[in-house]
Amino acid sequence: MAMQDRIFTLGLSVEAVSLYLILHDLEFHDMPLERENIEPRWNAPPQALEHALDELAMHQVVQDKSDPLTLNPQEAWTPSRSA
Repeated sequence: MAMQDRIFTLGLSVEAVSLYLILHDLEFHDMPLERENIEPRWNAPPQALEHALDELAMHQVVQDKSDPLTLNPQEAWTPSRSA
């Protein structure tokens, strides 16, 4: 699966884009998109992870915040108003 470059044009925070990159890598390696796989790769505080998850869910990049996460196709993504 190819990474969607559109992630960089949605107007997301650095943390949200970083989380997407982690999720994409996990999915590429057929690993579940679960916190136990995400947290060891996350270098920021846990609150930043929560904010990034909220942001990805708000922009429809992820289905919702349930465990495991599901990445939506890029056609479902919604850009930030400031993008």
